[in-house]
Amino acid sequence: MISREERGPLRRWLIPIGGGLLSAVLIVIATPHVSWYLRAGLALIAFLYIAGQSAAYLWSSHRDQGS
Repeated sequence: MISREERGPLRRWLIPIGGGLLSAVLIVIATPHVSWYLRAGLALIAFLYIAGQSAAYLWSSHRDQGS
């Protein structure tokens, strides 16, 4: 069994990944008139930006730094 301490940090990373995926899916759904490669590019940029911002916030928290 995985202890709660080991499982906790993994669960924290679901929010950035989920937010990035949600933003990517919303861009693809909201832009049906745009060609597929532009939609894919915009979705990738949105995923990286949203997930990256959330991940940077989690990484900089004191709990992850051991302080």
